[in-house]
Amino acid sequence: MAANAEAMPTAIATLEPPAESLPRAAAGRTLNRLAGVDGLRAAAASWVVLFHIRAFSGAHLAFQPLDFFARSGSTGVSLFLVISGFCLYLPFAGGRNARFKTTTFLVRRARRLVPAYYVSIAFALALNLIGGKNLGFPSLSPLDVAVQLGTHMTMLHPFFLQTFYALNGAYWSLGLEWELYLALPLLILGAGRFGIVPTLLAAVAVNVVYRLGIAWAGARGWLPSGLEQTVVLSNLLPGRWAEFVFGMVVAELFARQRLERLPRVAMYLWAPMLVVAVVTVGLPLSHLAFGAVFALLLVAVLTAGNVAYQVFAWRPLVVLGIMSYSLYLVHQPMVQALAYVFHTDFGLSPTKTFVMLVAALPLVLAVAWALFVFVERYTLTSRPVEIKGWAYSILFPSWGRRASHAPPSADISEGKAGIGARLT
Repeated sequence: MAANAEAMPTAIATLEPPAESLPRAAAGRTLNRLAGVDGLRAAAASWVVLFHIRAFSGAHLAFQPLDFFARSGSTGVSLFLVISGFCLYLPFAGGRNARFKTTTFLVRRARRLVPAYYVSIAFALALNLIGGKNLGFPSLSPLDVAVQLGTHMTMLHPFFLQTFYALNGAYWSLGLEWELYLALPLLILGAGRFGIVPTLLAAVAVNVVYRLGIAWAGARGWLPSGLEQTVVLSNLLPGRWAEFVFGMVVAELFARQRLERLPRVAMYLWAPMLVVAVVTVGLPLSHLAFGAVFALLLVAVLTAGNVAYQVFAWRPLVVLGIMSYSLYLVHQPMVQALAYVFHTDFGLSPTKTFVMLVAALPLVLAVAWALFVFVERYTLTSRPVEIKGWAYSILFPSWGRRASHAPPSADISEGKAGIGARLT
């Protein structure tokens, strides 16, 4: 999934030296910690994949905690939004907001994200048109194809119920990402003039008023009921803004080296907050609670010496995280088609279908890897500095246009911009 950015907050009086001025050893440690962000991105994508495997298999897992975890996988989008806010604001945090240029930012985002997205649209459309009902997809008339292509290629599909989940249900969050990109200059202005904390409070206020307003108006029959209210309207920009700003706040703390000064207990606050978030499931503002969980988890990952950092900086997770955008783009239509075949052609039960879909994950990963290697890697705005050796070779094989690129050194100025430029 993807993410986003004059004077910095006056509320913080003492500025820390910019990260670019850190000694080289400190730069290397910073990049090691940023590797955990890719690990988080991998976890978010994997959680969404697990959610769709359970949904399309129709399985209800016997072990209730696992079943709850699987059916909550759509919450992975909230983690993506927090990561997006962190990554896209990071190059401008810590007193560098004047570097933000709206046109340059939007052009770079389009160059980075659109090529792989358009290729995946062609892939999803081919599955729909060629496989059709044999793969469980609805029939599409020429007019349907034109409408779906027109709305999806212009990122307008999240605004309409008939296109929100069509072609590839995972695409709706990409449209939301672009809404966040377009609103980012306003957040940059707010952070520069009033500070990052007042900007966060404003975003939360907008979020709360909007979500509660939808619930209130819906209860009185003033809004369309069903998915149009609970899915389409609720997931527009005002309904998900705060999660993105949570990530911006973490970026500000990280850029000013404030995370190292937090008490050690702060590294584990995400755990009790998770309990609070689980209690709020089903309420209009539960996404805010989960956004807080993921922001606190991100704080832990960015602070070395704790379990969260060690888990998410694991090299295989980092590799998966770097290609997670490609995985996010292709997984749902493949899971949907395979689930239909296992159900209909092989007559498997929901539980067996779930098992077979899990077993088919290497195929899904292979298609995602191909999209990354042949398309997405050529759109990266910088080379990943947090991997090398075999991990680098998997994502950047020696053949191809970039065969001459050796794993880069740990340059903090490139590393921060590079990780900030790659999508979730």
